[in-house]
Amino acid sequence: MTEGSLVPPCWRAAFADALTLRWLDEDLLVFNALSGDTHLLTASGSALLQGLLESPARAWKTPELARHLLSEEPSDTLLDQMQRSLNYLWQLGLIERVAS
Repeated sequence: MTEGSLVPPCWRAAFADALTLRWLDEDLLVFNALSGDTHLLTASGSALLQGLLESPARAWKTPELARHLLSEEPSDTLLDQMQRSLNYLWQLGLIERVAS
């Protein structure tokens, strides 16, 4: 849950059509045509972004996304790390945060 909110946010890849993805070894280079910015994501960040891009219209809660990507129940530590990573992707303008 994010600080100061009662309900955890949901996440969506609303800008999927504006993103161009290119692999550089294990990292992912992402160009956002809307902002003109380019970002280099590590393996974990790229896995989260790709998970959201698989179904761009769907809004995911962090635990649901974790179960979808891992096919198992995530630990609280992993959920906290994912939440921070999702917030970072949102701050970069690569994903959208929506009310759950």
